[in-house]
Amino acid sequence: MRKRLVTALALTAAAGCGAPGAVPDSTVSPGVTQTATATKRPPADPDTAGAHADFDGDGNEDLVITDTSATVNGTYAAGYAAVVYGSTAGPDARRHQVITQDGLGLGKAGTGGRFGSGALSADLDGDGRSDLITQAGSDTVFVVWGGKRKLSGAARLSGATPVAGDFDGDGHADLVTSGSTDSEATVRFGPFTRAGKPARTKTLDLTPDKSSYYTPRPTGVGDVNGDGKDDLVVTWSHVFADEMPVPRATVVYRGAANGVLTKGPRLKDARGKDMYGSVTLTSDVNKDGFDDVIVSLTCESIGDVAVPEGGSRVMVAYGGKSGQSTSLKPTTINEKTAGLPGKPVSSHCGFGYAPTTGDVNGDGYADVAFSAPAEAGKDTTTVILVLRGGPKGLTGKDATSTGLPMGPMLAIQDLNGDGAAELAGGTWYETGADDTVRILRGGPSGISTSGPTLIGLADLGLKPTPGRGFDFGH
Repeated sequence: MRKRLVTALALTAAAGCGAPGAVPDSTVSPGVTQTATATKRPPADPDTAGAHADFDGDGNEDLVITDTSATVNGTYAAGYAAVVYGSTAGPDARRHQVITQDGLGLGKAGTGGRFGSGALSADLDGDGRSDLITQAGSDTVFVVWGGKRKLSGAARLSGATPVAGDFDGDGHADLVTSGSTDSEATVRFGPFTRAGKPARTKTLDLTPDKSSYYTPRPTGVGDVNGDGKDDLVVTWSHVFADEMPVPRATVVYRGAANGVLTKGPRLKDARGKDMYGSVTLTSDVNKDGFDDVIVSLTCESIGDVAVPEGGSRVMVAYGGKSGQSTSLKPTTINEKTAGLPGKPVSSHCGFGYAPTTGDVNGDGYADVAFSAPAEAGKDTTTVILVLRGGPKGLTGKDATSTGLPMGPMLAIQDLNGDGAAELAGGTWYETGADDTVRILRGGPSGISTSGPTLIGLADLGLKPTPGRGFDFGH
């Protein structure tokens, strides 16, 4: 079995007790972001974004909840990460832990540090338990170690935009972070010591081959060429006057046994043009043994909303021996895709927002969920679409819509261990006192909207703050 990258859930939500660094009198409200974890999985399984983070090693996946905007101990936007530990019945809100930078004993959080940013998980020390990895500030990464009962102890590393995978195929999780220069990254190879020292380290030059794309960032990990070693997905961006990086190309750097990652293909869409987006995922949606790269292009920029040429969309580049399939053309999903329910539109800036991937019906194909604007009379609403993976890749066939008010930030994760992942999201446009994480069960027929599990602020020991809406982190 090879080590594979999967993505987990991080819900911007609550504080509680029993944690290092509880969040007294914090001003927060829940939402959803993405995390990632490297774990061993059978090759037949999809490389899903359903989480396999198991911090206490009990065999049940655990739910990561973050709020990077939280005021902690009087420090604005210090942020925190909370863990709700899993069970065969799903996430158990009675067992939760809140982690803050202040509680790690590795330096106090600064204003705007946003602990919890880019939260992901991987077993860096090789003890069989996932470890929590998160950025704080512009050039600091913290690793909080998994343990028999809970996360405890931490290490502090330099770098930003962390991603994890097994890039040399030795069975140990490795960590890649952006470096101090725009074109430099650091690859730290596992296993790590509890002091955060890797087995070895290499510097990776990510310099784009086109001068106008001068901001490369690691954004995803997956074995796209099927050689048993994870590959690094890098986004090349252009930075305009407002200093907002705007993606312009997606590049695969191939993993290698000697740890020297080499630049592979620039991913192309069906027209032969560069494929890029603001969110990058990997999963095997056609179950052919090659991880596929999924990107969503919802807006051309984040600061000033600009609808992309051709409308916002989700795109899939299918993996292959060379890094991109030569037999299966890339897929573009937009409002014209046959079979989509809910009358979605993509001319608005928002189709394909916050995509997430996982196997919701247990058939071995990775599915993809995302939010999209939809016309409802004279108004535009938001629908949550779940698209099924299959032998022909990602299509609108048998696509479903939840029909429930859920925040546009979503995640798919198998929270009860039955092989069919659940869909989780936050409530949408509700007051702070009503903020809730809603979890819909997966099963052979896909996502079920009956009997959802609700986790509210009170369940996690957080004082409600009426009037606040969601703060959806990234």
